[in-house]
Amino acid sequence: MDDEVLGRIAAGKIIAILRGDYRALDHEIASVLFESGITAIEVTLNSPDAFVAIERLVVGIGDKLSIGAGTVLSEDEVSRAAGSGARFIISPNRNLKVIGASKRSGMISIPGCFTPSEICEALDAGADAVKLFPAASLGSSFVRAVRGPLGEVRIIPTGGVTTDMAHEFLNAGAWALGVGSELVSSDVLAPGGLVRLREKADGFVNAVRMKS
Repeated sequence: MDDEVLGRIAAGKIIAILRGDYRALDHEIASVLFESGITAIEVTLNSPDAFVAIERLVVGIGDKLSIGAGTVLSEDEVSRAAGSGARFIISPNRNLKVIGASKRSGMISIPGCFTPSEICEALDAGADAVKLFPAASLGSSFVRAVRGPLGEVRIIPTGGVTTDMAHEFLNAGAWALGVGSELVSSDVLAPGGLVRLREKADGFVNAVRMKS
């Protein structure tokens, strides 16, 4: 299972973050993202009925996309996410108990980190990758510098990542990117929203494929 999830994320290079109330349109959103070439979706647990949304996406499109839970802050939330069918766990912080619970539940663990020390501690605890957060505050030069002594770590810059920054981060050595409101926002619920979502998704996918 681990290799399949990591392979999907690596193939698409983008984890689309759904934060908010998309219950009326979540399957359509996921379909548009998949058709553009995005292969992983994170549903944040501070969204309405997040566990129900995860289960619905897993049942509806989980054979094509890896569906995970985000903003996971406790072992109990890890357990509930696993019960909903989530395949990976993402946190805004480095919580060793959450990392351990994620691995015991058979899921990919992606904790949030901000410093080299936090990255090393997360990896020692069993994390499969690290979410560099907030990435916009650190920039691609930070990723390049960290990749010097920590060349094997899978770094996922998240927070304020635009299409221009996507190209920069990947060229600096990022493994994948977490993209939230810059890709999926409440605008998708307005008339023509899915068309605009496809345009934005295509833009991010093209930026990823431009990696030199």
